[in-house]
Amino acid sequence: MALTEHETTRATTELGAAQKDTARELSAKLASLKGIVWVGVLVFLFGIASMFYPPLKAIIGSITTSAAITVGGLALIVLPTVIVGNELLIMGGVAAAVGLWFLAHRHGQLRGQVDSNNSPTKGDA
Repeated sequence: MALTEHETTRATTELGAAQKDTARELSAKLASLKGIVWVGVLVFLFGIASMFYPPLKAIIGSITTSAAITVGGLALIVLPTVIVGNELLIMGGVAAAVGLWFLAHRHGQLRGQVDSNNSPTKGDA
């Protein structure tokens, strides 16, 4: 009895565009971002806007506070990808840091004004 051996090889090719679909890749990346990153983007944009837009500039009161808000937004964008699983801790830390910065600038200016009003002048001493 003679045995015959057959070997079959199949190859398939697909025809299509050779270019990358950057729009779909970008939308997939944006869809995969976590909510905290979107909050970071909004905080970052608010910080930038408060540096240049006069009504927001009047509310915030200082460029350094706007810079702190911008850095806080960047931290919310970057840190969740570096430290995974602690998103609420990161958001709380950034909110506390920016809030303390804002309060320190607001009350620091007020305290300076009160101290300057209470300081004796040349004629009083």
